[in-house]
Amino acid sequence: MFVIAMVTAAMIIVLSAFNGLERLVQDLFGTLDSELALIPKSGEYIPIDLALNLEENPNIAHYSAVIESEATISANGVTLITSVLGVDSNFHKVTPIERALKSGSLNESCCILGSGIKSQLMLPSDSVMMSRLVLGAPRRGKKLSRHKENAFLKLPSVACGVFAINYDLDTRYIIAPIDVASELFQRENEVSRFELALSSGSTLADLEEDSNFMDSLGETRFRTREEKHRFKTQINRAEKWSTFVILSFILIVAAFNVLASLTMMLIDKEKDLEIFKAMGLRQGEIEKIFSLQGLAINVIGGLAGAILGILLVLSQTKWGFVKLAESVTPSYPVMLKFSDIISVLAVVICLGGLGSAAMVRYLIRKMT
Repeated sequence: MFVIAMVTAAMIIVLSAFNGLERLVQDLFGTLDSELALIPKSGEYIPIDLALNLEENPNIAHYSAVIESEATISANGVTLITSVLGVDSNFHKVTPIERALKSGSLNESCCILGSGIKSQLMLPSDSVMMSRLVLGAPRRGKKLSRHKENAFLKLPSVACGVFAINYDLDTRYIIAPIDVASELFQRENEVSRFELALSSGSTLADLEEDSNFMDSLGETRFRTREEKHRFKTQINRAEKWSTFVILSFILIVAAFNVLASLTMMLIDKEKDLEIFKAMGLRQGEIEKIFSLQGLAINVIGGLAGAILGILLVLSQTKWGFVKLAESVTPSYPVMLKFSDIISVLAVVICLGGLGSAAMVRYLIRKMT
């Protein structure tokens, strides 16, 4: 019973740890994204005039126009390739970007740099920077081989803030005013996408059910945050359920230990069983007694382990006993899901309990 309880607790803890990692990844990589975005079905840009249709829809609380493309950034003799994220003044209303800002403000007409880019450009470490830099991007319709210098547009700008999310984003992105991005990439009446924040109680289904609204959006579609980061999510879930299968095999081994204990008990009680049979106890009743005992060991052990696992996960959530040094989160992330608890108990009862009960009945028939 102790082994069953420990394996059950371990399964719940491990699954909760994978849930916590999945939520952490979504939070980190979703800092620059809203829960829902309007993107082109094909190509890279959509008309900025679609903002009028979004503003009139009651299911949309806020929207933000975004232009995103690759560019170069130069300062102090250093040139880097970066992704420029041009945003408007509503960007902080649709994304959690403000919690990542270490200095500066999105309301200013200057650039907010990722902390990694700031370090590579050797800019001052003051909390408020006013460092000059130069953004560069190819001119539309100009071939570099033919036009050389004229094929590359250079735009002076100023860095006045820093954000820090994770290494990947901090070394790849800078946030610029949408007017700067529009001029840099020569997209006066186009945007890459609209980041959306839905009204309270509204869902994506409410938007898609409005056929007139969907027709007015033309060649666009909605994309969720989970869809954008699907690859990272799928990898984490594959690891989670692979671990679940491995721990299930360990549970099967534990169930065989229970079966071995019951077998020894049957051998020890063989003479007593003969006496009970002589007194009128039927074989089916003997099978039922020992089968229920095997099932009870697994069920009670599973429930005890589930309670232990739940308490440990909740304790980690509240107090964070397991710390992570020099990490984006102070303690190891965990998240308890009811579906995981049901899945673990189902495996314990089905593989352990019912399997043990079936094997015990088989052994009794062989012995008698």
